[in-house]
Amino acid sequence: MAQRVDCGWLTVPESRSATTGKHLRLWVAIARAPIGTRRADAILYLHGGPGIGTVDTWFPFFPDGVAWRAFRETRDIVFFDQRGTGRSQPVLCPSLAADLAQVERTATNPSPRLEATVAAYAKCRQALVSNGVSLSAYRSQETVEDAEDLRVALGVPAWNIYGTSYGSFVALQYLRAHPASIRAEILDSPYPPNAATWAEQVTTTARAYEALERACHRSNDCASRFPDIRARLIEAVKRLDAHPIPRPEGAINGGVFVGALWPMLVRTRSALFVPLAIDLAASGDDATVRRLVSIYGGGGSFGDYSHAQAMAINCHEGGRTTLPTREALLRYPYLAGNDLAEGVDRICAAFQPVLAAPSQFAPVASDKPVLVYSGEFDPATPTEDVWNTTRFLARSTVVQVPGASHSPFYTDACTRGIAHAFLSAPDSAPDTRCLEKRVLAAFPLQGMDAFLKSLEEKK
Repeated sequence: MAQRVDCGWLTVPESRSATTGKHLRLWVAIARAPIGTRRADAILYLHGGPGIGTVDTWFPFFPDGVAWRAFRETRDIVFFDQRGTGRSQPVLCPSLAADLAQVERTATNPSPRLEATVAAYAKCRQALVSNGVSLSAYRSQETVEDAEDLRVALGVPAWNIYGTSYGSFVALQYLRAHPASIRAEILDSPYPPNAATWAEQVTTTARAYEALERACHRSNDCASRFPDIRARLIEAVKRLDAHPIPRPEGAINGGVFVGALWPMLVRTRSALFVPLAIDLAASGDDATVRRLVSIYGGGGSFGDYSHAQAMAINCHEGGRTTLPTREALLRYPYLAGNDLAEGVDRICAAFQPVLAAPSQFAPVASDKPVLVYSGEFDPATPTEDVWNTTRFLARSTVVQVPGASHSPFYTDACTRGIAHAFLSAPDSAPDTRCLEKRVLAAFPLQGMDAFLKSLEEKK
């Protein structure tokens, strides 16, 4: 298929509640379907995050990817960098990423690290205020209205929306605000506005490790090689805390290692290597730990990332986390990492202290067709989020994918095919019987070096 892509700018008002005369420019890229088979109901892609720049993160993989090929045969696929991310203008606090990296290099203990992080966000807020930037303009509801402006500008009668992770939060708010603008939605690892997991992610991560261990123990070989994954993780954390690995970017202790495991666990392919990674770390393989942290540590492991946009949205819409996080860490202290329980709340108090109205967290009700995906060992959006998503969606279908993590739509031909069939005929229940016939990928018992080398060659 010819790879025709059209790019350009969408100009939107900074605020729709106050007439300031200020406008923002959002970067848009459209992967075109062939003219002869193109339908009018394009697909709008809503990236996870928040904070991730969509276009430059996604497009390097798009030409050779198989997941979207069938969609693109009949529909344009529309991507845009949400306000404050990617190439969209203005860029929010361009020095913030460097400031936070400097904190990681120089602050070795949790308390001074938190103080320096809070100071970095306070500095960012002051710069924004001095430049006349309103943080109230960087919220999910504004992204919804930006997407609606984009639909009108492109002449799309009604979107098919694919939203993954945080993108599903925007998709659901869009469904609430503009139901007539939506034909159907695919929510891949949903993050609904009424999710309890907004409050803290420690418990969700702990349950993901439990699910990973159960999946491993379905195989005698894996169960024999990794009989107690969580016990080995505790051993690895204790070893690295006692003997941190020095490096110029900052020493690797147990918290840094746990922090790097999370983005590894959130991807299905790399999640299968997590038991082996934990076992090698507990056994003293510092070289492998260094490589893992180099690849998966830090905010850049998901591509171009705006810390300011992410925190503006998370502080406004994520609630306050100190108490539930503190309680969760009493149950799972090995997941404490390098942050204090009150870290997010302290940052939000300095950067964006205004909480969203309670109405924004109400469940979304709709009779539009919605397809919902859930992965077995997803550390970000657990099964509870799926049921909270679908409670009031009268025409929803849930696809639970064994052996998968976050965004399981991409897992294989079966999971992709269900979405393709749904979008072709959203008024008919999709056939999900292929899920029962899937051969699940095995957990590798060795081969970490080759796996990491393949990732390093892509960087």
